[in-house]
Amino acid sequence: MELLDTLIELAKPWARFYSKSTPAQNLILFAHLAGLLGGGGLAIAADRAVWKARAAADDVRARLLADVAAVHRPVLTGLAFAVLSGALMTAADLETYLTSPVWWVKIGAVALLLANGAWLRSIERAAMRAPSVPPAAWAKFTRSSRLSLTLWFVVVFVGVALSNI
Repeated sequence: MELLDTLIELAKPWARFYSKSTPAQNLILFAHLAGLLGGGGLAIAADRAVWKARAAADDVRARLLADVAAVHRPVLTGLAFAVLSGALMTAADLETYLTSPVWWVKIGAVALLLANGAWLRSIERAAMRAPSVPPAAWAKFTRSSRLSLTLWFVVVFVGVALSNI
């Protein structure tokens, strides 16, 4: 607990400011939700397109791969806003959050979301190098997209649960 006590002490100025500043709370919560809405919304739309294209022709899949590749940057930007704002909200009440199993589940879900995104990106790159999208690659791509879709909703659900601790 010594590390936790040290972290709490270091975060006290921020926690005091945050607890007394409604504008700061509103801005940080907005950044968090906007990051999830923007990044997650784009990711979910891309995941849906991948799912719908599972039986499409190779030329459709190739175009979709290029479209999905273009979505990664804004999705990561949205996720970065969510992570940074989440870190600021966490720092405002370290004792509550760092000792909460719900918070750790959310962190784990975000980590899985990032790992799945990296997996999806590697599948996508390999498929884009091939003359046509191999069925095995498309099957992996579809699985990764379904997992992405699920994880975005898990992150939001656990975030809602976290707001009630």
